[in-house]
Amino acid sequence: MVQPVFAMLTYLLRILGCALGVVIGSVLGGMLFAALGLPGPQMPAAVDTRLLALSSLVGGVVLSIGLAEIARRLRGSFWTRWLIVGWFAYGCLGINNTIEASIFTSIGGSLALAVLWLVACLISACLITLLFRNPTPAEPFGASVRLFFAGRTWGQWAWRLFAAWLAFPVVYFVFGMPVGLLVQHAYREQAFGLRLPGLEVVIAVQLVRSIVFLLVALPVFVAWSGLRRRLNLIFGLSLFIVLGLYGLIQAYWLPWSMRGLHTVEILLDSLVYGWLLVSLLVPRATPPSIPLPLAAANGDVQGVAAGTES
Repeated sequence: MVQPVFAMLTYLLRILGCALGVVIGSVLGGMLFAALGLPGPQMPAAVDTRLLALSSLVGGVVLSIGLAEIARRLRGSFWTRWLIVGWFAYGCLGINNTIEASIFTSIGGSLALAVLWLVACLISACLITLLFRNPTPAEPFGASVRLFFAGRTWGQWAWRLFAAWLAFPVVYFVFGMPVGLLVQHAYREQAFGLRLPGLEVVIAVQLVRSIVFLLVALPVFVAWSGLRRRLNLIFGLSLFIVLGLYGLIQAYWLPWSMRGLHTVEILLDSLVYGWLLVSLLVPRATPPSIPLPLAAANGDVQGVAAGTES
C-alpha cells in the first residue's frame, strides 16, 4: 500500500516540476520575442494577471502529463527522446496551433508565438525527458527507423501516407462542422477576437496542418516501446491535451459553453485521428514490453492490470 502511494506522490511532484518548467519556458520565450522586437499577440480582453498565472500553471500540469506519458515510453538516448518530445510539443503548439490561431483569430503575433513556443517546448521537453525515463535499453534511432519501415513496400507506404494525410481534414470537418454551426455566431460577429475565414482557406490550412501532424507523429511511432493498442489511446489523448485542453484552460475569457463544445470536439477528433494514424502507419507486431520490476524501480505509475508495459 505504501509503495503505490509513494510512487503516485513522486509522479505528481515530477509533473508539478515539469509544469513550472512550462511556465518558466513560456516567460523566457516571451522575453526573447520582446528582445527581438517582435509584436506580441493582442489578447481580446483585459488580462487578469492572477487568473492568467493560475490558469497557466494548471495548463502546464495538464500539458506535462500529456508529454510525460509519451516521453516515458520512447526508446533511445536522452537526446533522441528530448528532440522527439520537443518536436511533438512544438509541432502541435508552435506550428499547428499558431497556424490555427492566425486564421481563426485576430490576435496576431504569429512569429512571436513561434519564437515563444520554441523556447518553451525545448525547456519543458528537456525537463520532462530527464524526469520521465524509459527503463528499456536505448537503441540508435536509425535502427528503429529501419525496423519501422522494413515491413512494407514503398507502394504500401505511399498509399498509407496519402490516406494519413487526408485523414486529418476529414476528421476535422466531421467533428468540427456540428460544433461550428453552434458557435458560428461568435466567429461571424468577431467576438473575443475570433473570425471566420472562407471555406477554401480552411480546407487548404487543414491540408498543410496535416503534413505537420504526420511529421510530428512519425518519430513518436518509430521510437515507441509500448503496445500498439496503448499507443492508440495515449497518442490520441496527448494530441487532445496539447492541441486543445492546454489552450482552452488558459482562454478564460471565452464562455464556458464555447469552451465545453470545443473541448468535446477536439477530444473526439484527436482520439479518432490518433487511432487512424496508428492503424495506418504502425506495424501490428508488438514490441518487447517493459519489465514491471524495472518500471517500478523507475517510479512510473501504471495500471498493473495490463501486466505488460509501463
